[in-house]
Amino acid sequence: TLKIALSLASNLGDPSDDMSVTHAAEGMVSKSEANSLRQLINDSQSIPSDLRIPHFSVQSGPAASQVLVMGPDDFIVAVVSSLNRPFGSGIITPSGILLNSQMLDFSWQNKTMNHSIPRPQNLIEPGKRPLSFLLPTIVRPSKGMCGTYLCLGANNGDRALSSIVQV
Repeated sequence: TLKIALSLASNLGDPSDDMSVTHAAEGMVSKSEANSLRQLINDSQSIPSDLRIPHFSVQSGPAASQVLVMGPDDFIVAVVSSLNRPFGSGIITPSGILLNSQMLDFSWQNKTMNHSIPRPQNLIEPGKRPLSFLLPTIVRPSKGMCGTYLCLGANNGDRALSSIVQV
């Protein structure tokens, strides 16, 4: 299940100028797509290697943090910050703020961080937002029930999703 989810997520990027990203996101929440993907899941064997789901590695990063706050009135605030490296870009503003190296979250032609295949939807372009795998997560009960069960977060590239699912 996680292999399929990460493969589908590799088609994501900034949707502002790429309709394929919008279509990929719509497919990820489609009930018909979920039904067809469910047929691929088998508890007694892994996904066949000839499956035509593209896979691109997701860079892991040690320097991200999240704060999730849930108040007594069920309002929830998630703040996510990523320097991407210890000390971020290495640039400090005159007021002492470290600037991040968020540019590393883009896929770069011939310079992808972990030598994986660059993801076309996440190639660097002016004004584009990079793909990020920080996952602030809120678990709520089904409709008609009040309250919030859980707020949690994870980071670290492709390991974030499995961490959230395990919790």
